[in-house]
Amino acid sequence: MRKIHVKNTVRYYLLLIFFLSALFFSNDFGSTDVQKTAIVVAMGIDREDSTFIVTTQIAVPQSSKQETSTQSVQIVSRGKTVGEALEEINAKTGWYPKLVFCDLIILGETAKNADVFDCLDFFLRNEYLTDDCQLAVFDGKAKDLLNTSALIDPSSSSAMKKVLSSHAERVGTVMPNTLREFSIGYFSESKSGYLPILKTEPQQENIGAQTTSTANESSDNGKNTKESADKPVFSARETALFVGGRWVETLTAEETFAISAVLSKLRLASYSVNGEEQSCTLNIRRNSPKIQLKTWGQNGFSLQVEVVMTAGIFDYSASQPIDQIADAGDVPKNFFNLAEKILSSEIERTFEKCRAVNCDVFGVRERLVKYEKRKLRKKQDTAFQDTRIEVKVHFQNVR
Repeated sequence: MRKIHVKNTVRYYLLLIFFLSALFFSNDFGSTDVQKTAIVVAMGIDREDSTFIVTTQIAVPQSSKQETSTQSVQIVSRGKTVGEALEEINAKTGWYPKLVFCDLIILGETAKNADVFDCLDFFLRNEYLTDDCQLAVFDGKAKDLLNTSALIDPSSSSAMKKVLSSHAERVGTVMPNTLREFSIGYFSESKSGYLPILKTEPQQENIGAQTTSTANESSDNGKNTKESADKPVFSARETALFVGGRWVETLTAEETFAISAVLSKLRLASYSVNGEEQSCTLNIRRNSPKIQLKTWGQNGFSLQVEVVMTAGIFDYSASQPIDQIADAGDVPKNFFNLAEKILSSEIERTFEKCRAVNCDVFGVRERLVKYEKRKLRKKQDTAFQDTRIEVKVHFQNVR
């Protein structure tokens, strides 16, 4: 009986392998026909009263005898809903918009100033768009931003995604956010969230007029140089705060770094401090934040924030002896003390700025829900306002 069972098992697996092989060699597994499908890689949303203006950046494969490359085009459509505007793409071009590759949504100023989930709830319902899609806002028209010719990449959306990358988050220059995380904050007790603010900046400063001899060397080269100089670069150092889906305040670049030190995992981040005689840039190898919520008095709460920064020297504004140049861990104690004071005050200022507009991105209400549910029911509206912050920042050497 055992031999018969083994033989039947072998036959079963052979039939299964044959069946899977037949599928593999005979089916295209639903491959996308690029001639009929608009592969959307990024979207921008603006508003005019009750009309949504959707700008889609579509990847268009370009083939030649030598190589195959991808270019992008922008298509603008309108509708009473975002879904209606997307369907208009098919009517205009004959292409059906495919959102599975869309990983960036930009909200223009008119969309940002209203409830942003008037735009975003469509994407929560859409089963093809990934909830890891990056969100960002722009103080202008999202259409104009997507139409910008970027310096470092042929596609403007690709250049913006580099700015919003996980590396930018690790070094503390940007606080990126995804559709999933922003939605969690919107539907949570705090109804709070944040999004990075995309900006365009000139890629180089004007340091003086070009000399006549240099300008006459090559007119073609000069033309190409001018065209490159006219192309901007992108940044997202500032952060927009939202309450109930509406923009309420903006964090500066310094405040963005401060909140990153508390909420994000920093790796190889730079932090500069100005001493009395010279400046120093520290290289933060890692941070170790710790947040606790404790009762304070009879009615209030205390948010205790402790951040340990492990850092070494990155650079000085003045030359150093050779023994100090060779030792990246030799940081004068006065620079650490100064960095602790500055970062502590920036974290406190950021918290007070958030509290002034009732934007609880520090997660006070979430902690109350988790640990103090009874007190939250009694103080639902005033819990965050009745919370004070106590900050302790400690910089320690890499050794």
